[in-house]
Amino acid sequence: MFTIRATGASMESASVILKIIISVVFGVALGFVTIPLAKKLALSRAEDPAEVAPLNKPLVKASSVVLALAGAFGVVFTAETPELLIRNLLFLIPVFALSYVDAVVRKIPNSCLLSILVVEAVYAIYYSVHYQTLDIIPKMFVGILLGTVVCIIPGFLKIPMGAGDVKYNGVIGICLYAVGYFQSMILMALFIGIFAIYLKITKKGGLKTMAPMGPFLSAGMVISMCVSFVSMIDKGLIFGTLL
Repeated sequence: MFTIRATGASMESASVILKIIISVVFGVALGFVTIPLAKKLALSRAEDPAEVAPLNKPLVKASSVVLALAGAFGVVFTAETPELLIRNLLFLIPVFALSYVDAVVRKIPNSCLLSILVVEAVYAIYYSVHYQTLDIIPKMFVGILLGTVVCIIPGFLKIPMGAGDVKYNGVIGICLYAVGYFQSMILMALFIGIFAIYLKITKKGGLKTMAPMGPFLSAGMVISMCVSFVSMIDKGLIFGTLL
């Protein structure tokens, strides 16, 4: 029995070490690739090449590595299946790239959105064949429907929303489905609120200051890929002492 327990502990330790290695290797690689990729995409969309200059700053390059590592660790240590791990890691590449592009030129590349959709399509096909069920299809349909409907609301409130943001919303709905989509939108609103407070405190703007939505949408999407607040509530990990 002692041997079995020791073997189990060793396998668990080996699994953790492997996850750490994958996270570090993928995270560092993604961090170093993101800025050159984003710069190339941004230059082809910028009206003035000077708009892309911020991507050359050392702090921006360093932030891409740090954020990529955080995203990689989050994905690797929360993915429940190997195929979900691969899907989510591949998502990070276009998600990070479009975030930096939108931050400097206020445009979300269609190529990045298409890449995300291709990855999700391959995952959906594999999931349907491997698990012999088509239940993922209606989830994707409901997700894009919600993403489209939600994008109509800002129009009624006279809040400007770019075409790229609208399309990105739909893509997030397709990939995260209904619950994940709503969670990502809540997180996005939270991050925008924090950003607005920061602008107000530093006197760099206010609620009416235009800010690129891409990075906030991406942050909500990545966190929602890694953590489901609904599942945590069901397990008593959130509000457990109050329920």
